[in-house]
Amino acid sequence: MATKKKKKLATSSKRVAKKVAKKPAAKAAKSLAKRPAAKAARKPPAKRPAKHQVVHWEIQSQAPEKLHSFYADALGWEIDTNNPMRYGMVASGGPQGIDGGIGGAPGTISRVLVYAMVPSIPGVLERIVSLGGKTLMPRTDIGPVIMAIYEDPEGNAMGLIEG
Repeated sequence: MATKKKKKLATSSKRVAKKVAKKPAAKAAKSLAKRPAAKAARKPPAKRPAKHQVVHWEIQSQAPEKLHSFYADALGWEIDTNNPMRYGMVASGGPQGIDGGIGGAPGTISRVLVYAMVPSIPGVLERIVSLGGKTLMPRTDIGPVIMAIYEDPEGNAMGLIEG
């Protein structure tokens, strides 16, 4: 007797499960049928680009030697200019800091730049321009790094490092 009850219960449970499974599918089909064709055929949202980490900052100066001294005295930074360009490399001094540098500026513009690491500069610059940005310096190999500089739609200069 117990076996017959178990079989009956199992068969009943299967029927309920089938009905429950059919209901959401039927509701979804009715819901789609009620929607206008334009809503039903929406394009998926544009794929967001990969997140690119900030890997470097730079102060571009008309008188970098003066700023080397200023930041060493003001913030205690150790600035290493032992390189052919006399570019002042600044080590962050901690595991959560970002290394940076102090160097000369192109023309008469002094500014602070932040650089993001990207796998390929041309594609990112193309996307930046399509979104209202502007290329200030195209992909350029300067020896130690391959970089580019762009301007965002509000006029802020930013950099890219390929790597």
